[in-house]
Amino acid sequence: MRSEIASVPGHPGRANEDWAGTGPRTAVVLDGLTESAETGCLHGTPWYVEQLGTALLRLAADPAVALPEALSGAITHVAGLHGGQCDLGHPGTPASTVALLRTDGAGSADYLVLSDATVVLDLPGEVRAVSDPAVDDHFTAQQAGAATASGLSSLIQAQQQIRNQPGGYWVAQVDPAAAGHAHTGTVSGLRGAALLSDGVSLLVTGFGALEWHELLAVGYAQGPGELIARTRACEDADPERVALPRHKHHDDATAVICHLGGGY
Repeated sequence: MRSEIASVPGHPGRANEDWAGTGPRTAVVLDGLTESAETGCLHGTPWYVEQLGTALLRLAADPAVALPEALSGAITHVAGLHGGQCDLGHPGTPASTVALLRTDGAGSADYLVLSDATVVLDLPGEVRAVSDPAVDDHFTAQQAGAATASGLSSLIQAQQQIRNQPGGYWVAQVDPAAAGHAHTGTVSGLRGAALLSDGVSLLVTGFGALEWHELLAVGYAQGPGELIARTRACEDADPERVALPRHKHHDDATAVICHLGGGY
């Protein structure tokens, strides 16, 4: 599998809370959650996603390890890396969405998606996008009122109350049981794939600028950086956030394009 990565922060000079990495047969995209100033953690979200992603790539590289098991192990590993210095019971402790793909080198692949990261699968006769819209189902109505700093703070506090709770939505954070709530599957005949943070998937889901098969075609031909460039162009065309009510003008944006042969 040949992979290409592009990842840019929402604002120049600000730390990127997304993370992406690839191995010979694996790829992962993490989207760290924006938190309030108080998190109980000394390390921060960029540190968390880097540690989680590194551990996840290592564990998922073993084909004998199921992807939820790999994610559970990675969450447990990173919780230990806090070294007792952080309040891991704080609702704002760093957390992340997850998109993970592992191929067997012969066209079969396992995928895992936790929360609103997206895996787009290029299959014979079908392009399938896998994501979990639970967080949007809960908070779309509040999103339009989150454009101000106070609105965003209220949204974050509301999300923290139902995160990793029955009836809420699930992300990688401290509890390894969250891995059991991921969307997983195995596909055959995979020709390629895209792994996206929601800062890129909104090119389809929010702006409607592309369909999923068109997103793959652009990614294959022009690379993941072009997907981010098109996302930024759409965001800049809607600076007042009318066409797409959202709490940020620009979000961190990350895309991985995986080439297995036979795609667009």
